[in-house]
Amino acid sequence: MESCTQITNQLMLKGIEKGVSKNVVSSPLSINAVLNMLVAGLTGDSLKQMLGFLGSKNVDEINSKSRQMMAMLRGGDGPVFTMVNGAWADQRFPLVPKYKEEVLKGIFKCEANNVDFQTKANQVVDEINLWADAASRGLIKNILQRGSVPIDTTLIFANGLYFKGIWENKFDPVRTRDRKFYLLNGDNVSVPFMSDIIEKYYYGAFDGFKVLKKPYASRQPNNFSMYFFLPDERDGLQNLLGKFNSDSGFLNEEYFELTKERLEEFWIPKFKFSFDFDFSEVMDDMGESLSIIKNPRDLSEMVHNSEDVPFFTLNMLQKAYIAVDENGTEASAYAQLRGGGAPPPSGCRFVADHPFVFMIREERSGQFSSVEIELRALVSVLASGKEATVIGFYSPKCRLCHTLLKFVLEVEKRNSESLNIVMADAENDN
Repeated sequence: MESCTQITNQLMLKGIEKGVSKNVVSSPLSINAVLNMLVAGLTGDSLKQMLGFLGSKNVDEINSKSRQMMAMLRGGDGPVFTMVNGAWADQRFPLVPKYKEEVLKGIFKCEANNVDFQTKANQVVDEINLWADAASRGLIKNILQRGSVPIDTTLIFANGLYFKGIWENKFDPVRTRDRKFYLLNGDNVSVPFMSDIIEKYYYGAFDGFKVLKKPYASRQPNNFSMYFFLPDERDGLQNLLGKFNSDSGFLNEEYFELTKERLEEFWIPKFKFSFDFDFSEVMDDMGESLSIIKNPRDLSEMVHNSEDVPFFTLNMLQKAYIAVDENGTEASAYAQLRGGGAPPPSGCRFVADHPFVFMIREERSGQFSSVEIELRALVSVLASGKEATVIGFYSPKCRLCHTLLKFVLEVEKRNSESLNIVMADAENDN
């Protein structure tokens, strides 16, 4: 998971360096789930390279983390968090029964089918679209277009991740008002900001940034919270992301002690935006190549007739959409780095009026780790939403393998009224 989150950080850092002002959202968990399904069936040099990329020692460790991830999806009274997985193999290269039964179905609870990509590619696209529609509970339709899947496709892996949560303390729409949001280029825009009045918030002030936690209404076994990381300076996002990248343990629980504090002022923007990017290009910038399957025989434990599979390259794409209103989520938190730091001064404020980072954490796991849904964003306007759906695709095929991830955060309309969400700097992203 750390490698996937580092890629997201790298994406945002590259955007800042290039002067890109668009919003960014990514789901490392969905990427990780799809790659875990792949690596569990690899052998040889391809396996070694993928294990190195994921930072794992062996397949057993990968499978153990995957079981933890799937176990977290069990029910509870609180946010709805479900994951579904799918695999479609061309009939020329049927799935090896052991891999299909023990790995795909046994660990990932995966729907696995042999299909005909050569003569019925469009029908397979329709089947996958129906699967995506069901996995996303109707939020994602036509994830693939007819004609978009080449006839030489060998495999498609897919992951659907659905999250829906209600703020523990909702925002009061009456308090929503327009305020300035300051962009990285120095300009500002007027957008709706949300606020509320509660006695104490979870809040932490550290070297160069502040942290605020907002829990979702929840009971055991799953407790989810949203964390906001706000740089002290309006142009401080790059330095904050540098902290994330320089220390892989920066987001672990051991770095933070949570304490409730009174805040004189608290404002979070209301917004929506979308973003898409080429995952493989980010990897290239990091010095990592996604052309991992150089020897088709490395797929021998995954599919039959692997020696007949042509050379593979990987290309990964991600597309995201996010929206938020007052009912989506609301809470507050204080986080303090363990082992140091003075108590926050009086007159604490948390006004997210410039670019910041947010992520959703499953509290039971005790850390930002492989068993959490994690979202990050570089934004001109950024907050969190109420419903989230991730559909991830990984498709090895002749000359081109692509992963298409579509992440969607949607907010339910209350009483069928329009949400009236202002998009600010991301108006043209949809």
